Amino acid sequence: MTSTPDILALGEALMEFVKIDTDAGGRPLYRQGFGGDTSNAIIAAARQGARTGYLTAVGGDPFGQALLGLWKDENVSTEGVRVKEQDPTGSYFVLPDPAGRQFSYARRGSAASLYGPDDLDEAAIAAAKVLHVSALSQAISASMRDAVTRAAEIARASDTLVSYDTNLRLNLWSLEDARATIEAFLPLADIVLPSDDEAETLTGSTDEAAILEYFGAYDPKVLLLKRGAKGPLLRAHGQDQSFEVPTVTAVDSTGAGDSFAGGFLAYFLESGDAAEATRRAMKVAAGTVSGFGAVDPIPYRKDVV
Repeated sequence: MTSTPDILALGEALMEFVKIDTDAGGRPLYRQGFGGDTSNAIIAAARQGARTGYLTAVGGDPFGQALLGLWKDENVSTEGVRVKEQDPTGSYFVLPDPAGRQFSYARRGSAASLYGPDDLDEAAIAAAKVLHVSALSQAISASMRDAVTRAAEIARASDTLVSYDTNLRLNLWSLEDARATIEAFLPLADIVLPSDDEAETLTGSTDEAAILEYFGAYDPKVLLLKRGAKGPLLRAHGQDQSFEVPTVTAVDSTGAGDSFAGGFLAYFLESGDAAEATRRAMKVAAGTVSGFGAVDPIPYRKDVV
């Protein structure tokens, strides 16, 4: 690779269509953007100044070319991106909501869902300082699930930190399969980033202490429970810490947790201070919910520090 990324992410990127209005006939009007949880996260990290790269596959279609152009513009290395000429690039549609997630997906048979262990850039993973993956990526196909596991194994063997967002999408798999896969993966994760609502579903408990103990039992170096407007709970070095949330007018929650993850990784890698990285990541997420779409409103470093 011409410039070795410090932070690599693996997963599926998607074309995004956000409803912004309706026409005179009541039909929805959409604005095209970009999404995909790990892609959002790596762009957030890049906007904070980290050296980044992405591992995925895109289709040989205009959407795939648009994603390649996006990553180039965002200074995210695409040397690990495979182009599968005969396969489509996935997409999704968003109904904006400041608090919830209202998504419709068109991703079955996408190029990224056909990605497997043989597509991995193993040298790049071994050379990186952090690998970021998610349970959502594991859910899209068996081959991508195997790729995520293999990538984490390479990372652990190379002293590359593994960051894991337990992003739960039950429209892609059953709760039983999700729980079994996540619990099998957690021993490989150094940084664990669950969201409270998804963690409640996964654990069957609404008690935050119990949720922290559930994930903490796997002994990650950093555990960050994302709680939306309540602010995150950080567990690191055996200590728990909560944070005051920045004041923000939220209009669309799409990508907030992803940008938080990417911001945290960038600042944690830079400083080694999990608490300070969390404070800055909160500002990244606050900027993201202030605008529409997953990528466009992600703030840059100059607006965060």
